[in-house]
Amino acid sequence: MAQIDNITDKLTFNAASALWLENNRIRLKGGTLNKYYNLMKTQISTGFGQLQLNEITSTTINKFLAQKLESGRLDQKGGLSPSYVRSMAFIINSVMNYAVDESLCPPLNAHICKPSIKKSSLQILSRNEQETLEKYLVSNPTPTNAGILISLYAGLRIGEVCALSWDDVDLEERIISVRHTIARVKSNDPAGKETTRLILDAPKTPSSFRDIPISSALYPVLSSLKEKSTSPYLISETDKFINPRTYEYRYHKALKSIGITDVNYHALRHTFATRCIEAGVDIKSLSEMLGHSNVSITLNTYVHSSMEMKRTQLEKLTHNSK
Repeated sequence: MAQIDNITDKLTFNAASALWLENNRIRLKGGTLNKYYNLMKTQISTGFGQLQLNEITSTTINKFLAQKLESGRLDQKGGLSPSYVRSMAFIINSVMNYAVDESLCPPLNAHICKPSIKKSSLQILSRNEQETLEKYLVSNPTPTNAGILISLYAGLRIGEVCALSWDDVDLEERIISVRHTIARVKSNDPAGKETTRLILDAPKTPSSFRDIPISSALYPVLSSLKEKSTSPYLISETDKFINPRTYEYRYHKALKSIGITDVNYHALRHTFATRCIEAGVDIKSLSEMLGHSNVSITLNTYVHSSMEMKRTQLEKLTHNSK
């Protein structure tokens, strides 16, 4: 027993994190697993990872996180973003909790301090920008443009659009079924060099599996595309799915051609959700279409009414009082 305790005392955070990752491999999706692995390799492993578990305290962890906020960039040009450091804090906390559960170390005596994140305003297309984009996409019916419309009219994420196959689209029932996404995972080449590759993966959470009605505006676009398509994937013209980075490049190229700049792809999803709110779509339905795990996420993210909406609501009071 003394020998086992001695081995446990010398166990490093790196060793414990490897055990934690292996223990959670069946639960974590490929993209998430790769993200955690990269964070541990590039940020946590050096220095902190070499500490023995019995040397780690809440103060040790908080000092490490504070240093990453101040000067954690690999290019030595400043600190990491609060959201990036929060991800690191989550990993460290999870590994330590796992180590406690496995009796590898005693529990921490104080909380880990996660940096707060300033909530940024959502980037959405203005009504004029949306109308201009819609006209361009409809008048130029290509697989790339059809995918942009799918995100604009159904709120799909870029990885979900790239993974969308014709088997996921029921034109007769007018339903899009989200069953896959594109994820980047770790891969080893024959020479032993560590690389990454893209795979067709299941969505990250159960709520991301969802069925979305095909609107009357989207239906003719998909019907026409289906007749011409030679690929199993909606936005591809080969038998393989498109790399999301390649697709985002094509998206920005399309925007540039009509004079819209600095609007990231995810803004299409935000625009879809915002227009739904403005049109009075109930929050429960919208939450399910977006693939959120609960309604509160949708409320906290999107239900921040504009001055125009507030004025409209107040005018209802005036009319009701007459």
